[in-house]
Amino acid sequence: MDRVLAIDAARINRALEGACSTEATRADQDAYVRGEVDIAELGHRVRSRYGLS
Repeated sequence: MDRVLAIDAARINRALEGACSTEATRADQDAYVRGEVDIAELGHRVRSRYGLS
């Protein structure tokens, strides 16, 4: 799946659940879309931010 579509889908799903991403998470997602980080790094950053790793 295209990175842009994947992030758009994730953001839409969060909104449908009544939540939204933080500015920091959106910045990490944007870095993923630009190819600066891979999906594993994106997941690590988000989990670390919320104390899930």
